[in-house]
Amino acid sequence: MIAVFKREFRDYMHNVVGWLFIAVLLLFISIMSAYYNFLGGSTDITPALSFGEFVLILMVPILCMRSMTEDRRNRTDMFYLSLPVKTGSVVLGKYLALLAVFAIPTGVLCLYPLIFSLYGEVSFAASYAFLFSFFLMGAGIIALCMFLSSLTDHLVVSAVVGVGVLVLLYLFPIVGSLLPESALASYIGFAVLALLLALLAYLTTRNLAVSFVTAAVLILALSAIFIWRPSALAGTFPLFAVSLSPFAQFEYMALYGLFDIRAIAVFLSYVVLFVFLTVQKADRKRYL
Repeated sequence: MIAVFKREFRDYMHNVVGWLFIAVLLLFISIMSAYYNFLGGSTDITPALSFGEFVLILMVPILCMRSMTEDRRNRTDMFYLSLPVKTGSVVLGKYLALLAVFAIPTGVLCLYPLIFSLYGEVSFAASYAFLFSFFLMGAGIIALCMFLSSLTDHLVVSAVVGVGVLVLLYLFPIVGSLLPESALASYIGFAVLALLLALLAYLTTRNLAVSFVTAAVLILALSAIFIWRPSALAGTFPLFAVSLSPFAQFEYMALYGLFDIRAIAVFLSYVVLFVFLTVQKADRKRYL
């Protein structure tokens, strides 16, 4: 794992993509910081970091597009898979390299509260708690985009799909809030999610039977709840949409200035789930 991490991190540091990600993220957050903090006279880093999530939506898929895709395209993934190491170690090494690249601009941003303290009173606990949450949110969507990268051999497709999925996750709570709070609306919303999960199962396993069983079990269970206790579904989909979106969780923390354990759990769930799915996808190729 350490050898894979060193190779991948070195490649990012000798590649324009890694430096472009770092430069663009710092540039736009610094511009917003100059506007809100220096021109606005505020010592709160929250507005600038909140704007940073839009930069992550565009830049994380570009950073991650080569993580698995390039190996698949150049067939170097077969070299990794032929090594006497577990697939999980290879995937984890690649993920930690991506995380290390993201840690560089995050580390620079950690200096901002210290700079702001020269001009006014700063809540260091709140500032660094929010920076920690920003890093965890980035870690979650990096894991997601790395998994999406493992599904295709084309770099541009990987980047475009990644941006599209992140935009959908950002808009998901907004769409959910537009739905009626009826049991039927929630049933339809959850049924669509069940089909998307079945599609995810197929993309991971390339097994129609697994995909079909996943969809059937989820929709049958959902139908049983809708028939026997529809009140349990009423108004639940909008709440679930907020819980599912890492961006909504991050914005909630920014709005109320809270260090929310539930949001941290969502970010970590993204990391665990999509690193696990990437390992399963790579394992499937190893044994083909």
